Amino acid sequence: MYRLPKTVRALFWLALLLTLQACATSTSLQVAREQFRHGSTADALQTLSEASVSRRDQLLLYLDRGMVAQAAGQYTDSVVAFERAITLIDELDYVSVRDQTSALITNDWATRYSGEYSERLWIHTFQMINFLLLGLPEGAAVEARRAAALFEEQGDLLDQDQFTRSLIGLSFESAGQTDSAQVEYRRLAEDFDDPVPSITGTRESELIVFVASGFISPKLPGDLFVDYDVRISWPYYAQYAAVRPNITVLSQGQEPLETLRADTTLVSISQKALEKRGKTIAARQALRLAAKHNIANALEKEDAVAGGIARLLLAVMEQADTRSWETLPANMLLLRIPLPAGEQTITLRLNDYTLEAGSIDYQRTLDVSLKPGERQFRLIRTGVNIN
Repeated sequence: MYRLPKTVRALFWLALLLTLQACATSTSLQVAREQFRHGSTADALQTLSEASVSRRDQLLLYLDRGMVAQAAGQYTDSVVAFERAITLIDELDYVSVRDQTSALITNDWATRYSGEYSERLWIHTFQMINFLLLGLPEGAAVEARRAAALFEEQGDLLDQDQFTRSLIGLSFESAGQTDSAQVEYRRLAEDFDDPVPSITGTRESELIVFVASGFISPKLPGDLFVDYDVRISWPYYAQYAAVRPNITVLSQGQEPLETLRADTTLVSISQKALEKRGKTIAARQALRLAAKHNIANALEKEDAVAGGIARLLLAVMEQADTRSWETLPANMLLLRIPLPAGEQTITLRLNDYTLEAGSIDYQRTLDVSLKPGERQFRLIRTGVNIN
């Protein structure tokens, strides 16, 4: 009876193990994400607090914890989770030799996920929101400088993120760093047609509302079999028609209020970041195909059957790395609403459209009490239950 060589048997078990790991390492993350999508932050937080994930997915665990905690109003916990993510990214920028070696003969799932440039930026975006909601504008200004540094490095990818750029200016302004705020506002005025805010006077009151709506589209796998034993796989985002959400702000439920808004469709930024990284993905895949070809050829010289089976197994191993930060919203809106001092009721009506959820109609009433010159911050995440 023919018996496969040890090398081929080892390849078989390696292919099976990697396939199972690709589906199983993020099981707890996927459960938490589904709970969050279905409106339960409490269940999602519980799942994430008990989650045990592969070290390859550790960054995603911190990102999801930070996002869900923020939606639940647990801003301090969110700060801690995002800060852990930032620290981990700094470590992952020095990729281990073992990561590179594993990816060279298997696929990119073998590496530790280190985040797209867009996701790295948005950690600081949501940290700025956390600090402003906690009444710590100096902390928001620190995150603003971190975000501004990423814009300097990757401006061609990130410059269209009007929400984050406006938030950077707002964070500087709230911390009393007016010169830095004015620089950011001037840059916004140059790059976008919409008006940008001037530095508010000390006696002017203002309500700032951050609106996070929908959920970002996930990465999808693309596959192409060049030959029976040559498979090319790559991650991509589906084409997404960016539709700017309609929002109306009413005073006492009747009178429309003038608002200044800045918004970003997040997947449009993510697409650009992934497309730029595509050359690196393709180059690594070319090296991997060559390595697999050499392994199969070496086996084939000793045993033709074993070499043919090895080629098939090595092709099966090639899978696109579709990991991403899936608890991100689809759209982010920043609303600046000038208001007189005193108590008042504000109603926000939002009409949004996403490919997954279709049309979303949302209404939220806010009771506001402002002192002269006071600025208040509120966060609204549509589609989740903070209880």
